[in-house]
Amino acid sequence: MLSFSSVLSDARNFISNNFTIIVTIVVILSIITQMINVLLSPSIETISPIKSILEQTIQQYGELSAEALTNTLNSLSEQQKQQLVPVAMSFLFKVGLVFLVTNLIAMSCVLATIYTISAQQFSLNNLLQSLIKIAPQILFFMLLAIPGFIILSLVASVLAPIAAPLGMLAAVFYMAAYIVFLAVIIDPMPYAGFIYKLKITLHFLRREMRLILPMVAIWLLASFLLKAMAGMLADNNFIVETIFSVFKLLLSFLTVCYLYRLYSLSNNMLPYDARN
Repeated sequence: MLSFSSVLSDARNFISNNFTIIVTIVVILSIITQMINVLLSPSIETISPIKSILEQTIQQYGELSAEALTNTLNSLSEQQKQQLVPVAMSFLFKVGLVFLVTNLIAMSCVLATIYTISAQQFSLNNLLQSLIKIAPQILFFMLLAIPGFIILSLVASVLAPIAAPLGMLAAVFYMAAYIVFLAVIIDPMPYAGFIYKLKITLHFLRREMRLILPMVAIWLLASFLLKAMAGMLADNNFIVETIFSVFKLLLSFLTVCYLYRLYSLSNNMLPYDARN
């Protein structure tokens, strides 16, 4: 019977046995993603109207809650609202685009590296071929967040008192499903469509929940702590932010390796069909 410690040890061994390749990939990825952040992220000047609204909300209500922010926005004149909307939309679009591009590049390379090392002889050509096959599937999953966000917003508008916990719960579930989906799609599945792979992901998540949830919880908590530390210490320092990015990618490597190994071992021990 599989255990958390045995699968985690297996994932650690995989990383240690291929440490040089993995660290090289992670460092290069961190530099590339941080350069994209610097080039594409909106500047402070472009979001000054948004910053002014946030500061006004905190000064007037003593906190930055959804209700306080809504009251501040409602108190604005029609002209101020018309000026604020395009700024806010542009800011959200640029932030979303940077997040999507950097995460797509990073996680596609992580998965392609794991597959290339596991199933093929490692080379840049094999890595690139695997990356091209994997990237569209990750992009499709990321885009699922858009209709999910719209549905959640509609529900939250009706059930305002529980909007915050509902949003947090939905975010945790999405991230858990996302990281498990990444592990599932490492192995190519001939003739398997995106929906079929989603079914496999949900089946695997339900079946091996006792071994998946501890690792997902560690990944979420450690990611949150690294992000908080980076926010306090980096202060727009490229080198420091790159170092934190390296640690976050290594954490993602370990998490995906663990889930991929668990998926492979559990399939060998208990094959299943996602249609059941």
